[in-house]
Amino acid sequence: MTWPGPTAEPVQVTARPQRSLRVKLIGLVILVAALALAVVDVVLPTVVRSALISTRDATMSAMLSGVRSGSVSGEYIALGHAGPLSSNIGLTLVLSNGKGVVEQGALDDQTGPVIGTKLSSGPETIQSNGISYRVQAAPIPFYGDIAYVVIWSPLHEIDETVDRLILTELLVTAGVLLLLGLISSLLIRRQLHPLEEMASAADSIAAGDLTRRVPEDGAGAEVDRLGRAFNGMLDGIGELLAERRAAEARLRQFVADASHELRTPVAAVRGYTDLYAAGALPETAAVDRAMQRMGFESRRMAALVDDLITLIRADTADAAARERVDLVDLLRGVVEDAAAIDGSRSWSLAGVGEPGQAVVLGDRLRLHQLFANLLANVRTHTPPGTAATVTITVKGGKVEVEVADDGPGVSAESLPLLFDRFYREDPSRSREFGGSGLGLAIVAAIAGAHGGNVMAGNAPAGGLVIVVTLPRP
Repeated sequence: MTWPGPTAEPVQVTARPQRSLRVKLIGLVILVAALALAVVDVVLPTVVRSALISTRDATMSAMLSGVRSGSVSGEYIALGHAGPLSSNIGLTLVLSNGKGVVEQGALDDQTGPVIGTKLSSGPETIQSNGISYRVQAAPIPFYGDIAYVVIWSPLHEIDETVDRLILTELLVTAGVLLLLGLISSLLIRRQLHPLEEMASAADSIAAGDLTRRVPEDGAGAEVDRLGRAFNGMLDGIGELLAERRAAEARLRQFVADASHELRTPVAAVRGYTDLYAAGALPETAAVDRAMQRMGFESRRMAALVDDLITLIRADTADAAARERVDLVDLLRGVVEDAAAIDGSRSWSLAGVGEPGQAVVLGDRLRLHQLFANLLANVRTHTPPGTAATVTITVKGGKVEVEVADDGPGVSAESLPLLFDRFYREDPSRSREFGGSGLGLAIVAAIAGAHGGNVMAGNAPAGGLVIVVTLPRP
């Protein structure tokens, strides 16, 4: 069902263009300067006008005092022409009825303001015939009556001076703002150039160029710090990505190796079951032999799965489940177990000090498996009659356990690879007797989970030496 009505057109919303930081800073500088200059443009004319009027008032007050000390004859007229300011000051004698009887204009064509009867003793500004005047009045005796002498001065000169000042200020303000805009644009562009390079570097990094860095050229303390932090962040990201790629490569290799190791026993079991299903094992002895081989391959596959699970648990060891473990007691049991399993080799424990010295914080079962794997490695890769010695050494805040044998040792090329997962020094060695290549990898994983490390080397007299270092609590 459709509803009648107009079809709404799709509205395309466009993002508002963002102004750059440089434009914003330049605008802010000009705005602040404009506000400051506006204040000056308003205050300065007001102060100048007030100063000029105060000077005019002082001159008029002096002349008024001189007029009051004179006579009431033509001297009033004479005073109107006296002094250096006679060109812009005039006087009017106002009788008690409000009529001016003596008047002397400041200019030839200036008749002066219209003076009323309401006169103030102080200076004031009045409007007369569209002209502003500054006037002062004082009473004087006049033929037995009281008259007022009024000193007045037109303010058009002051107004013209103030107008010229305002025009000059406007021109100067416009020029200053223009010059300030140009200078601030150059300076801000220069100071923000490193930030622009950082933005360009960020765009390049987002496009996939992880080797891009920003220069640290001393543009400023804050910019330098930002540049160093930016480069440090990029280095950290690069290291994390490299570690991630390496971890992914190790994971792929681990999965491939685990699949390869599991393929052989699975294929063997499947082959025997196919032979049995096809009737290719008619004799009882052949069936028994097939079942024996299938059982062996199943046990080997189960052992491999157990080793993989151990590696996973070692990588995710829980520190909360740890306890204080005395390595002397633990290693004594490990050595006794090795002697009981294989009496064809010599097993010994050396460097045992007082009880309680070689104590570490960890998982007792995992630590037992660590050292049991080391002795199992000796059993697997050395000939009968080999002597193996386990030595315990306490050095400050660490405990070192050295497992050394007098067997054939390993090549120098194989030493850095001994603790890699599924690594075998002799790739052609039989898996039935050579192991899966996970024993020493489990050793390294357990040691790392306990905050320690493991190293391998060849003894000067021959044989392999493996040193496990664990921290003391």
